[in-house]
Amino acid sequence: MVLFFQILWAIGCIAWNMYGLYLISNGQKPIGPTATAFGAVLCAVFAILFWWFLKKNLKWPYIIFSAVAALMAGFVIYGSFTKDLSLWPSESWRWAGILLNGTGLIACVAGIFRMWNKKDVL
Repeated sequence: MVLFFQILWAIGCIAWNMYGLYLISNGQKPIGPTATAFGAVLCAVFAILFWWFLKKNLKWPYIIFSAVAALMAGFVIYGSFTKDLSLWPSESWRWAGILLNGTGLIACVAGIFRMWNKKDVL
């Protein structure tokens, strides 16, 4: 179940970045402070690696990538509370980003603990 939420978070981040890029290409403000193709690709790579490391039962690579992803999500959440509110088109979008990255943060931390204790992460 943890893997499901990690991949769900990655897909949500991909969609967030791609929609932001779409808005920018149409001369509109993105739904958050950043929208990059690199961010979307990075999240896709993370989703694939989460699955691959679990499939191959690679404990340390999975823990390391989950920790990096948790830090990324945590920094985004921190930025949501410390950056200028005008970077989001509305308060709702800011909270949507917090919820999305909160899901990723919790899923990655849970994955680390479950893998550390050798419990089923799938």
